[in-house]
Amino acid sequence: MKTKIVLDCFGGDYPEKIISGAALTLRRLPEVHLILTGKREKIEEILKREEYDARRLEIIDADEVIANGESPVAALREKGERSSLGAAYRALKADDAAAMISAGSTGAVLCGGIFLLGKCRGVDRPALASLLPADDGGQVCLTDCGANADCHPSQLLNFARYASVYVKAACGIAAPKIGLLSNGSEEGKGNRLTKDAFALLKDSGLNFIGNIEAKEVLSGKADVVVADGFSGNVLLKGVEGTAKSVIGRAARLLKTYLPEASMPAAKKALDELVRSTDFNAQGGALLLGVKKIVVKAHGSACEETVLHTAEQAVRMAEQHFDKLLEEEEERI
Repeated sequence: MKTKIVLDCFGGDYPEKIISGAALTLRRLPEVHLILTGKREKIEEILKREEYDARRLEIIDADEVIANGESPVAALREKGERSSLGAAYRALKADDAAAMISAGSTGAVLCGGIFLLGKCRGVDRPALASLLPADDGGQVCLTDCGANADCHPSQLLNFARYASVYVKAACGIAAPKIGLLSNGSEEGKGNRLTKDAFALLKDSGLNFIGNIEAKEVLSGKADVVVADGFSGNVLLKGVEGTAKSVIGRAARLLKTYLPEASMPAAKKALDELVRSTDFNAQGGALLLGVKKIVVKAHGSACEETVLHTAEQAVRMAEQHFDKLLEEEEERI
């Protein structure tokens, strides 16, 4: 049975790359059926240049786009299913689709998840969760990384619970170690939010290991790092920018100081470093707490991003992740 995935083709910065990524996904993943939403004429024009199995592709025409600068609620209300994102949510909710992917406005993806798709029973606020490459070769889940700028302590506890279910399913870790992002590792560190959240996490029954500083997030010390959406998003973009900067500096230094004979080995090592820190290769951020699988891809998503995000969606669909989260809420 095919895994049906809805793809918002016009939410990101580069629609042509997203559409070409759809064709790439169909070539690489024979188990996937795609529903593309957006401007039909443009989608068909780009697909004419691609090789793919047309039997596993549908197009839903939607001539409007929700831009990053628009009010998410107002834009969804005004444009609705005429927008590529609104049409994608409708297809996800009404069809037998397993997942939806969008590289569009984070606020619009969140609002659509809440108001068009619906939250899981018992969920207060959905959160975004990104899997980042850890130093030990594994992955660390950062949540919330952009959905909720202002949070209550109880919401951080809920984010930790949702992410724990995610990491169990995605990484096969039976009891994920939970760390709370703070400005020091000691229990008394942090602001009022983190201090109150610390107390809740400590008594939660989760595998809570205490506070974790930003410098240790990628160490592998914690499997899940919990933060409010503002701090988490700042950390995420800081890590991404630092990785790009360090790799660029390393490339320049190697070129300057290494003898020509050593360059092939150095290039191989550098390529491996780039691959291991490529956030697009990790997939997208999963929207935790909504009724079906929704993945928020990077705004600058390219062809490879679409492929890796589709692979991520397939894995989560095979694990029946949306059902696992509902079961966790019922258990609590």
